[in-house]
Amino acid sequence: MKPMKEQREDLIRLTSRTLFSLLRSVIDANTFFMAYNNGKQNKILSAWNSEEEMVREGSVLPYTLSYCSLVGRTESPVIIEDTTLSPLTKEMPITLELGRTRFLGVPVRLKNGELYGTICSLDREHPYTEQDAERLTHVASVIADLIHLEETNYFDDLTGFLRYGALESFYERELADSPKAVIFMDLDNFKGVNDGYGHSTGDQVLKALASAIRQAADADWLLCRYGGDEFVVVLPTNEVEQVQEAVDRLVTAFEGEAMSFADQEEPLTLSIGVCLEADSLREYIERADTAMYRIKKGGKAGVSIFEIEDQQAELDIRHALQEEELNLHFQPIVDASTGLALSYEALLRWNHPNRGAVSPVEAIEAAEEAGLIEQVDLWVLREACLAERVLRPQNRIHVNITVKSLRDPYFVERAAEVFLETGCSPNKIEIELSETTQRLDASHIRPQLEKLIEWGVTFSLDDMGSGSSSGVALLQELPIATLKIDRRLTQNAENARMSRAMIRGIVEMASELEISVVAEGIETSEQRELLSSLGCLQMQGYYFSRPQPLAVIA
Repeated sequence: MKPMKEQREDLIRLTSRTLFSLLRSVIDANTFFMAYNNGKQNKILSAWNSEEEMVREGSVLPYTLSYCSLVGRTESPVIIEDTTLSPLTKEMPITLELGRTRFLGVPVRLKNGELYGTICSLDREHPYTEQDAERLTHVASVIADLIHLEETNYFDDLTGFLRYGALESFYERELADSPKAVIFMDLDNFKGVNDGYGHSTGDQVLKALASAIRQAADADWLLCRYGGDEFVVVLPTNEVEQVQEAVDRLVTAFEGEAMSFADQEEPLTLSIGVCLEADSLREYIERADTAMYRIKKGGKAGVSIFEIEDQQAELDIRHALQEEELNLHFQPIVDASTGLALSYEALLRWNHPNRGAVSPVEAIEAAEEAGLIEQVDLWVLREACLAERVLRPQNRIHVNITVKSLRDPYFVERAAEVFLETGCSPNKIEIELSETTQRLDASHIRPQLEKLIEWGVTFSLDDMGSGSSSGVALLQELPIATLKIDRRLTQNAENARMSRAMIRGIVEMASELEISVVAEGIETSEQRELLSSLGCLQMQGYYFSRPQPLAVIA
């Protein structure tokens, strides 16, 4: 696998060659070439020779002994009519080698003013003009724009690492059919830095971590800032000992960085997940993320290699996705006064060929353990979008998406594809944040939520009022449109004064925040009347309808 620097040079080489062939039609010169200058060496990235090979692609000279060094000293084009007579060039070794020639050179400067290289032309007879210089300068600006576009689209601004889209591209081109391993790293307790010291300090911490990763990495590792404080490293090997050595180097380099904060209760550490085998980059990352998440749940600061604990569960989930064993049932969310459906919640069902109906909780756990949960979540979203076109609810279709998917920037990209392919408008979808989602550090999911909200998706907090719900705290951090009162609170309201008081509190808080409330678990007319009297305008439960397949409702 080529290092990233070489792959960038390949892109520049291909583009500049094409431009040089076009230049030949307007500038009657023998040779055009582009060089990369680092202040020490001058490397010819691309060369186009018409008849005489005056410059060879790939050749390297000391920078100070090259004609390009003359160009790097100025902002303007450099034209030399005779290199054997000009005081700038007549003593240079390259002049003695080439003999008499004419030279034109222009700098390639990046957006920040930094010199990247030069674009030049040589010919024995052609007298270069100001118009030639303008044309060459235009080519230089095209190359500079290409480099800027590549950096913007391919590389993360803060760390200089690949963005996910670029990682995917490199993977498909270089590693799809080769042995590889994926390391997924998450910086533990990073939220405390941002909250206590500000985001500028947080950015410095991320830069320090990126520096440690770069220090530990070989040239053929692919380095990606996956999102927030999450990083992905792709290794060109899946040999366990070599992967373990790579992980040890990463941890050692991280520990060598000074990242302690006096007032922070918990230190910055790394949770690392590794995947040695999968069928695609997505699956590698999902599995490495699953392994990392096990470390998070077990107390943070450690390394875990992904292993499928239940091989049959993985096979069953794959089979379920391929053979249409999964389906959605829909339960209406109704207007409390009229009973008319305003929205529908899509609920996952799995009809196993041997075991029959499998509980949604078991299905989700099996998919998470197999590293396939994002595929299941995307399936749920796609089917819900297709169903929206049939049900046409006044408001929205509610879908349950797991925390692992919402943490993943890739899920947002795939969600956009689902909306486009199904023709469902994002403003007809509401994603419910489950109790496990609520226990997550909000900083991990907020960027993804904000992007989805830009498109029109809304979010609700489920299980409000349950003993373990942290929804009230998240209301301060996440953009929420709906609160769903936990069914246990609803069930207890008739006999428990505390439950009624909590429901009134939720309703009043929602009214103050101008967000909606849905009371879940309504099973009797008495509960409907009581919750209505407490201010709940929308309800959901068996009293109105059990979850039903789309074919029954439509």
